[in-house]
Amino acid sequence: MGMVAPKRRIASAFFVVLGEYGDVTRHANEEGISRQLVYREAKKVQDVLDASQEKIRGLEQRVRELEQQQAVSEQRLAQAVVLDEAKQAEFAVEGQARGVGLANSYALMDVLIPGQVLSVPTLGRRVKAAEEKAGPLLAVLDEFTRPLVRDGAADELYVNDPVLMTVEQESLCWLVGHLSDKVDGETWAKEFRHFPNLEQVARDGGKGLAKGVALVNAERAAQDQPPLVDKGDHFHALRGAGVGLRRAQMQASKALAAAEEAQQQLEECQRQGQPAQGPGHHAGSLWSKAEQAMDAWSALEQTWQHTKEAMRLITPTGDLNSRAQAEAVLAQTLPQLPDSAFAKTKRQLQKPEMLNYLDHVHEKIEALPFPAEVKQAAVRQESLKRQPEVLKGENPTAAALRGVLLVCAVVLAKADEVNQMGQQAVAAARDIFRRAYRASSLVECINSAIRMHQYRHRRMTQGLLDLKRLYWNCHTFRTGHRRRTSPYQRLGVPWPEGLRWWDVLKLTPEQLREKLSTAKMTH
Repeated sequence: MGMVAPKRRIASAFFVVLGEYGDVTRHANEEGISRQLVYREAKKVQDVLDASQEKIRGLEQRVRELEQQQAVSEQRLAQAVVLDEAKQAEFAVEGQARGVGLANSYALMDVLIPGQVLSVPTLGRRVKAAEEKAGPLLAVLDEFTRPLVRDGAADELYVNDPVLMTVEQESLCWLVGHLSDKVDGETWAKEFRHFPNLEQVARDGGKGLAKGVALVNAERAAQDQPPLVDKGDHFHALRGAGVGLRRAQMQASKALAAAEEAQQQLEECQRQGQPAQGPGHHAGSLWSKAEQAMDAWSALEQTWQHTKEAMRLITPTGDLNSRAQAEAVLAQTLPQLPDSAFAKTKRQLQKPEMLNYLDHVHEKIEALPFPAEVKQAAVRQESLKRQPEVLKGENPTAAALRGVLLVCAVVLAKADEVNQMGQQAVAAARDIFRRAYRASSLVECINSAIRMHQYRHRRMTQGLLDLKRLYWNCHTFRTGHRRRTSPYQRLGVPWPEGLRWWDVLKLTPEQLREKLSTAKMTH
């Protein structure tokens, strides 16, 4: 009977809701019940169905809520970082490589996992183990980097002991960074011998560096090899002139202030009706001196501007500079600079190595395997593009130079019609110009990585230097024209895709050598 009643109620609901005229009466007669009971049974079935639908809607809403909670949990899980002991060690090691002290690394991690951070001595031991691994790994990487180096910048950094620093300028690859008890010529020559294809070295005025380059060049001359271009550092030489310019500016400002004060006194006498002959003469004298001081300052700045322009690769007229042109300008401007403030700068600018980079550029251009007219057009076009100011304006000179630029474009286009020679010549000229480095200041970018640690600690170990060098060369630049590449990649080292510096530290030297030997170029 329990099965019959539900079936009858369902039948009653069917005939009431979907049946045709007379179906309810016929169903009541067949079942032996009244029509009113049929309608009551249909109502009960409808009530049950409505309740079921409400329950289903509630369950569906609950499912949607659970799905949203799951999505949020999965998103949080994807962003979560488990700071276990291995991750804490990685954090501390990278902090040391970046110049962050162990105590600071501990404090930062303690914000995230209070009371669960490894102790500072334990973190120090993990860092020490990484330092010991960095040296042998760098020895393997040096095997790949040294033959690729063409341009270098060298410097000496003093911590507890001198640190010999060498950087490849285009890639900012840190090539040499080790403690040394000597900074003489032989020590530097030994470092330069490690780079068989090194063409030029930018350096400051250090005697040891100068002698080291001279020793290498003597050896190369004996072996009939091209000499190493000794490029004097323009940055340090030109920076010293700021003292003389500021002194001239202060003198002019002081003279102007004195003249203005005397002028105010003169005007006060005139307002009060007092004799103004004496104050007027005094004010006129001070104005004359102020004018002379301003003229001297202006002339000094103009002379210094011409001096700086003489040291550049491209002249203000948009021509490729040469040693003869630069020396002619310096011969005119340097005598006009006062020895009292510019003596050191003048001595540095008169050194032959300051203009060696111009000779090197001309030699590289002369060696290009293109017809003379194609090389001339490519060089002239690149020179004008690097000095766009000379092309602006409606004066005859600017118009003529725009015409020259157009002629260069025509010559290069004609060369392209043959065998793409024009494009190749332009690319070669642009590469030569780009590598015409005038300063060793790029090595200071790497020096700052050491100074950050030096500010916090008195001692610098070779292991820590190796760790910092490995990190720097493997890290990826975030901004600038080098972004999304590492120094090793920019230098041309075949780098396995996705290999991070922390992954490198986990390898043995043999494993790293095998990975580099089988990797493809990614840049």
